[in-house]
Amino acid sequence: MRASPFLLKTKRRPMTMRDRLAVLGAAAAAATLALGAAAADELNGKQLYLTRTCVACHGKGGAKAIQSYPNLAGLDADYLYREMKDIAEGKRVSGPDARGYPRTQAMKDVMNVATDDELKAIAAWLAAQAPPPVVVGDAARIARGAEAYSNSACGGCHGDGGAKPLETMPVVAGQKKDYVLLQIKEIRSGVRANGQAGMMKDVIEHLSDDDAEAIAEYLSSTVRAAGK
Repeated sequence: MRASPFLLKTKRRPMTMRDRLAVLGAAAAAATLALGAAAADELNGKQLYLTRTCVACHGKGGAKAIQSYPNLAGLDADYLYREMKDIAEGKRVSGPDARGYPRTQAMKDVMNVATDDELKAIAAWLAAQAPPPVVVGDAARIARGAEAYSNSACGGCHGDGGAKPLETMPVVAGQKKDYVLLQIKEIRSGVRANGQAGMMKDVIEHLSDDDAEAIAEYLSSTVRAAGK
């Protein structure tokens, strides 16, 4: 007697980032209709963050990013807006992920259909969110990273412990280690060249991979305040 085909187990394909965006995009379509009636100065940043599918990569409240994507909660609103604009306009790019898909491409596709007012609303909402708790790494590597950070010119722009940057620079204290390391490598190699990346490239050009990893460990273990 043959088993019913409904009882046979099937092997499910792992959900890819495209799948995530497709599911979230479908759910967002209905919710977006409600946003159309809102005036520009009354845009709901949280709702936009969800309907524009930002949550797919950056997580709940911008504080639970997946893979090597950054946590955005608590970062400066002006900085967030500039980076979103640069990605939308193709000025900021990133290398491919493990599947060969450019990390910034999905965000570029989303940002291209968002208005300036929507981007500003999302940035303002993210800036008001509490930063995620830091993940303290290996003590020895943190110590080495603190020394390498101090001996470099990184603090000149990002401030003590990466927590007190110049006005146009981002806070890097408390950011995910994998993301910090990726940015160091992509700016050093010239993949990322937007904003002040050229200035940073001059500073980190001769930084060893080991020192870069130690700095990333140190910065990711440093606490920062929201809205910085």
